[in-house]
Amino acid sequence: MDDVRDGVIGVWRVSRSARLMGYLLAVGPACGALSAWWGVVSHPDKQNAESAGAATAFALFFALFAWWVLLRVRLELTTDTIVMVNPWGTQHLPWSRVTAVTLGNWGARFHTTDGFTYTAYALSDLAGGTRQDDRFADVKRMSDAQLPPRVSSERNEPETP
Repeated sequence: MDDVRDGVIGVWRVSRSARLMGYLLAVGPACGALSAWWGVVSHPDKQNAESAGAATAFALFFALFAWWVLLRVRLELTTDTIVMVNPWGTQHLPWSRVTAVTLGNWGARFHTTDGFTYTAYALSDLAGGTRQDDRFADVKRMSDAQLPPRVSSERNEPETP
C-alpha cells in the first residue's frame, strides 16, 4: 500500500459532530467552574469557595467522561496489528490472529482464530455520526489487503474469493 506512513494504514475516530459534543461536554462545565472561581475572587467567602469547588468537581467529571467515551476512542490499522481503543478497554490484535472483518451493530467486528470477536466502537452508528457502512467499507478494503491468505483444509491451496 502506498498510503502507509510509519506502519499506520488508517485511523478512524468518532465523527466531527461527536468530537464537538465531547469538547462541549468538557468546556461547558469548565466555563461554569471558571465563573464560580471568578465569584470567589470578587467575593471571597466560604459559601462561594464551596460552590466553586463543587463546580470544579462537576467540570472534571464531565471532562473525563467526554474524553473517555468520545475523544479517545479510535480504530488504528497498522501493518502489524489492529489497535482498538474503546471506552471499556484497548485491544491489540496481530493480523495473523484475524480471520474475518464484519459489520456489527456497535462497529467493525474482528473475528479471531480462537473464536473471539472484538468490536471497534469508533465505527459504530452512535460514535460515527455518518453512515456506518460507508466508514466500514474503507476498513474492510484495508483489512482484506492485510489479512493472511486462508488455506483450504481439503486441498492445502489458498482459497479464491
